[in-house]
Amino acid sequence: MACLGVRMHSTIAAREGTFPGMRVFVPFALLLLIAVGPVAAGDGLPPPVSSGRERLMTVVPADKAGELDGLFARLSAAKDRTEAASLEGEIRQRWAASGSATADLLLSWTEKAVVGGDAAAALDILDELTVRRPTFAEAYYRRGTLHLLSGQVSQALGDFQTVLRIEPRHFLAMKELAVLLEDLDEHDRALSVLKRLQVVDPQFDGLNEAIEAIVAGSHGRDI
Repeated sequence: MACLGVRMHSTIAAREGTFPGMRVFVPFALLLLIAVGPVAAGDGLPPPVSSGRERLMTVVPADKAGELDGLFARLSAAKDRTEAASLEGEIRQRWAASGSATADLLLSWTEKAVVGGDAAAALDILDELTVRRPTFAEAYYRRGTLHLLSGQVSQALGDFQTVLRIEPRHFLAMKELAVLLEDLDEHDRALSVLKRLQVVDPQFDGLNEAIEAIVAGSHGRDI
């Protein structure tokens, strides 16, 4: 069980901040379409509407929101991957702080469950956390990642879309959504998501290669 936990933890870590191979989830395409219907209008990514920002502001104090805005401004202007990675880390630290000691404790329990190889327990805790803190994007992101690793594509997609409704600049959720869309042959939507990611985090690891791969594979397709 411990080894499983190490593998699960390592897999989650490996997924973050990079682009895994595509087409892992193609067999689930029909299930996805039945379960959730069309992914979304346009590029499959919820528009960065003010309501999402407003929801984020309900859990992030104004001064903290200002810090995040500053970090994102620096991230969009980062000159290289090293600078971007440092800023991504700072942003993720702030995302992981819910503003509630109870919610932070629950989040820490999910990490222990994952390390212990108990994904079911981690999912149960994250379910509870999303109920207690419905605007806490990090809970949806972590639950979406666990759903994705267990092949629960429709649930993962729903979680990543929720993350982006709360925090439209969530670069990790955008990456995961783009990978899912590409696996589902939604190439144009995947490309649109990646281009939006490019605006937020142009130095994101593997981003340019992912865009080039979709564009290169678009020959003969209407994209």
